[in-house]
Amino acid sequence: MSFSRILLAAGTLALLAGTAYAADPAPAAPMQSDSGRGMMRGMFSPEERMMLMADAFKATAGMTDDQRHDYRHKQRERIIAMSDGDRAKFKADLDKRWAALTPAQQADIKTKVDAFRAARQAHGGYGQ
Repeated sequence: MSFSRILLAAGTLALLAGTAYAADPAPAAPMQSDSGRGMMRGMFSPEERMMLMADAFKATAGMTDDQRHDYRHKQRERIIAMSDGDRAKFKADLDKRWAALTPAQQADIKTKVDAFRAARQAHGGYGQ
């Protein structure tokens, strides 16, 4: 077989492979990054995340670090396992509760969340 025929066959294969790849897109990537940080960031608005954190602060007060870790893990699993309809209801409830707070209460939660994030960053970020 001549070199030009080999080149033509290789080019044709490359075009067919590219067309097949474009026609059959890969499944959507999971919401979490490789490191697992911020996996629900795209799922919740900043206000909804602040309500989740406020709930977690209340629920984990007085717990050990291991107990807090278990709580966060269970909450994450519960939210990920929700159907789209259940998650929409859950988000609507978070939004409703956030809107019911006074501006002073919202500012207080923002301050606590910012302090928590700053402390995490000072200690090497998540997972450290």
